[in-house]
Amino acid sequence: MTIPLSQPLRAASITEAYSRFWKKYATFSGRASRTELLWPMLVNLLMLIVAVLARNEVVSIVVGLYALVVFVPSIAVGARRLHDCNRSGWWQLVLVVPVIGDIVLAVLWLTFPSPEGVKYDLAA
Repeated sequence: MTIPLSQPLRAASITEAYSRFWKKYATFSGRASRTELLWPMLVNLLMLIVAVLARNEVVSIVVGLYALVVFVPSIAVGARRLHDCNRSGWWQLVLVVPVIGDIVLAVLWLTFPSPEGVKYDLAA
């Protein structure tokens, strides 16, 4: 059974999560599961590590462009993940607080889904 893009995909594989990350590029409404958030974040982190280890100007430029391209979908999937926990996507602004903001947002992203988050679902 295929889960529609309007619903969170629980226990998504890395390929499923990364595919949904791009399919919902600028979709800030709806919900996302933890795996839909964490797998793309892991891929993006690995890209950053490759750039740091390569110490090559061309690789750094390519990864820098990649970072610009994934900026909007990263914020979008973060907002959808917060919706799944019954929080507003605006909670991501807590990142302006150094260190503490990172910890608070990580805890919110890793929180179990809330049944009340259904109010953020897309209309079918």
